[in-house]
Parts: sequence; structure tokens; C-alpha cells
Amino acid sequence: MTSIPAEFGPGPGTWHLDPLHSSLIFVAHYLRFGRVQGTFGQAEGQVYVADDPTRSSVEVVIDSTSLNTGVGARDAHLRSPDFLDVERHPEIRFTSTGIEATRRQNSFRLHGDLELHGTRVPVTLNSEWVGDAPDYGSPDDTHGHFFSATTQIRLSDFGVGDGGPVPWGGRMVGDTVDIVLEVRLQDQDPAPFLKQIGHTP
Repeated sequence: MTSIPAEFGPGPGTWHLDPLHSSLIFVAHYLRFGRVQGTFGQAEGQVYVADDPTRSSVEVVIDSTSLNTGVGARDAHLRSPDFLDVERHPEIRFTSTGIEATRRQNSFRLHGDLELHGTRVPVTLNSEWVGDAPDYGSPDDTHGHFFSATTQIRLSDFGVGDGGPVPWGGRMVGDTVDIVLEVRLQDQDPAPFLKQIGHTP
């Protein structure tokens, strides 16, 4: 198996998800023919980078109530028991199980378990290290690394409803959902700065 070079991405140690400069995006078919994009605005996570990057680990927890598609009534319905049932399942959790190098430079596959709607399903994120840059907006001048990742899930695997049939055929929400992650990791815990600016995780 191809190895990940030691100089790839963040150095060894613990890195933190920067929620202010990260986007957790989902795209789903809606009313059969349309496509709707939404985000989860609240998340926290840690990445432990080992000397051998393939032995690193990732843990991310997403607040499922922070779902936002830009339409309040639709968001309320998606949070309801018809779909995510956020009162009973307020968190979405990803826990890595392995990292696999690919032949493409700066790319890797991140394997893990996604827990959604009370059900845990293995997923694979096709991931890429984009680059590194400091955060000039932070008084601590934190250093960060940017990653992109994509995957696809099926709502039926997690027992999430589809809203039922629509009169012109198909279901209200399609079973297949595309996930697009644009993530910044930083070397300092963001909690103190988030509290300072009034951003509640």
C-alpha cells in the first residue's frame, strides 16, 4: 500500500476543528427533481496526527439541531421525527477507523463509523490536504491546515425517513445524499476564542 509522506499535512500532535472556517455541506434530491443544499453550523472535533500519518485518528461531533437549508419551515420539518428527529438524536458523530493512502498526491481515504439517527454505519471519505495557512483574524495567530472531503450516504441505511410520496412520483427527499466537507484544522483549541466572540458550539 502507498504510504503517506511524513511531511504531509499537519505535524504530529492534536489538532482541532475550526468551526468558523469550516463548512459541513449536504446536498439531497428534494421533491424528486430539485436539489437542496444545506449545512450544519455547529461542530467540534479533534484530530490526533501520529508520526505515521496512517495511524492518525479523527473524532467529530456535529450538532444536528444546527441544520440550515435557508428555509425555516423546511428546516423545522427536517429536524422533526419525520426525518432526523433531533430531539431524540441531537448529535451526529464520526469516529475514524483507519486512513488509507492513495496514488494521488496529497489525497487519502479516511475510513470511519458515522452515527446518525441512532444508527452507526461505516463510511469512507475521499479526502485531500489542500494546504496550510495561519488565521490572521485570531489574536493568537493560530496555524491551520485545510482539507476537502466527499462521500455519499443513503438515508435508509440510518433509518431516516423520506417524507413520503409526492403526487408527481418519487419521494419528498431522495435516499442518496452527497456530503462535502471543507475543513480547517488548527493547532489551538478554539473554545476560548469562540466564547470570547459569543459563538456557542
